[in-house]
Amino acid sequence: MGPSQNKFKELVGAKNVTFLSDIDAVVVKRFGAFNDASKGVKRFYFLIDEQGTVLYRSVSGTLLPFDKLYEDLTTALKK
Repeated sequence: MGPSQNKFKELVGAKNVTFLSDIDAVVVKRFGAFNDASKGVKRFYFLIDEQGTVLYRSVSGTLLPFDKLYEDLTTALKK
């Protein structure tokens, strides 16, 4: 994990959360989170269970307010 990811984890208080770094964009392309026009990635959120099922996906590309993200994840976990 790079310095920017570590800084973000600190910023959002997520020190016990696993963040992944996808240098070759293999995973983000599989999840449709790669921006072909800019050859980059905007911020996306995925909640994936132990079996690899995507329970929640936000592809707005923007940083979601905590309250919105919490509400969305809580709803996804109740399904």
